[in-house]
This record gives sequence, structure tokens and C-alpha cells, in this order.
Amino acid sequence: MLSVPSRVKNAILPSGKRDRTIPIGIGRGIRMRLDFAHETRQFLGLYEIEVTPHLRRLARPGATTFDVGAQDGYDALIFAKLTGAAVASFESDPASVHGSMSTNFGLNPRLGPLITSVTGEVGSAVGQLSLDDWAFGPDGFVPDLIKLDIEGGEASALRSAARVLAGGPDLIVEVHSLEQEGECMEILREAGYAPQIVNQRRFFADRRPIAHNRWLVAEGPHRPRPSSPASRAPAVGA
Repeated sequence: MLSVPSRVKNAILPSGKRDRTIPIGIGRGIRMRLDFAHETRQFLGLYEIEVTPHLRRLARPGATTFDVGAQDGYDALIFAKLTGAAVASFESDPASVHGSMSTNFGLNPRLGPLITSVTGEVGSAVGQLSLDDWAFGPDGFVPDLIKLDIEGGEASALRSAARVLAGGPDLIVEVHSLEQEGECMEILREAGYAPQIVNQRRFFADRRPIAHNRWLVAEGPHRPRPSSPASRAPAVGA
């Protein structure tokens, strides 16, 4: 049964997917095909705001990025906007890649050309797509920042990126169980990182169907930092 706030929202806001421009927050100016029935938080800049300060800090102008578990391309577009640099958008569902993701990238002609869509299930098992193989392949690049959100596969994805992690990219990893969190912590610490745990906000939290869900934020231990804002390239507007 819908909550009272959800019923009020559905009564006030127009239903159905429509092309909309995000008016506020980290995604301000980005256009996406959104349905207010279940994508209002993206529109209002409230989606995963726990990690928004880290995204703003780590997605520096000129930084190349991997968005692993891209779904509809929301984060990939934010990376392209903030960095003005190459983004690789990894998604295991071909329907999403050729559907909502392609649509949303097409709605942003200044940002879409910066993003490469990669179809495949990322991980270290046989038949999965290794981040190392893609990054060091003929069409790839080594990222400065990785955001990873693949439920239940986060540790396997990190194991597939041993060569990439050796270069010290910054990471934001969403974990979906205590077991996965422990494995990811171990992998990152062995690679020289000191991960920081970011918990979900207590009030008006996103609805999540699992008991344990939060983020690990890990700054690259070997990566030099820009000396001043003046040395950075400008971000690209939406």
C-alpha cells in the first residue's frame, strides 16, 4: 500500500514518463525521461544525496570516470557534466542500454558524446566483463574515478580491476550486504586504500528492500591532487 506522502505526490504530479529538465541539485540542467511515480528524487536532486558531497569533490574537471551499474545513465550524465571528460557507462541489461540510457544520453547533446555505453556483466568470473580488460583494451581508458553499484557483485567487480586499482583511482562503492562490505573493505585495504563508510540518511531515506545498504568512499592512495582550482579544466554544462 502506498504511503500518504506517495499518494499526495501521485495526486499532484503528472504521471507517465516525460522528458524533463532537472531543476535543482547535482544534476541541475540535465534532461532525462522521468516518471514522477518512482523517479521524483532524481528530479528534485534528492537521490543518494548522502554521496553527493563526495561526487562533487571527486568528480573533478578533467577526471575520467567509470559508472558501473549505470541503469538509466543518471550518474554517467552527472559525471560528464562535472568533469567534461570521458565516461564509461557499464550496464548488464541490454534493454536499459538501448532503451532508457540511450534516450537520456540523446537528450543531452553536450554530454552524451562524452559517454561510452558498455554492455556486459562486470565481474571476475568466467564469462563476465573484467574492468581491467576493458580499461586496458583498444577502446578503453584507465579511470580517475569509479562509482560502482551492482547488487551482490561489488566485490567481484573490484577483483576484476586489480590493474586499475594499482593506479589509485578514487572509488564510491555501494554495498548491499555485510558480507559484500567486508570483502570490498579487504580488497580496497590490500590495494592501499582507507575506505570511509557513508551511511544512509536517517530521515526521508530512499526506500531500499534490503537490510544492509550503504557506501564505501575511498580516495586513491597514489593519485596526485590538483594544487589549485585555477589549474583545473572547466566542467561542461548540460
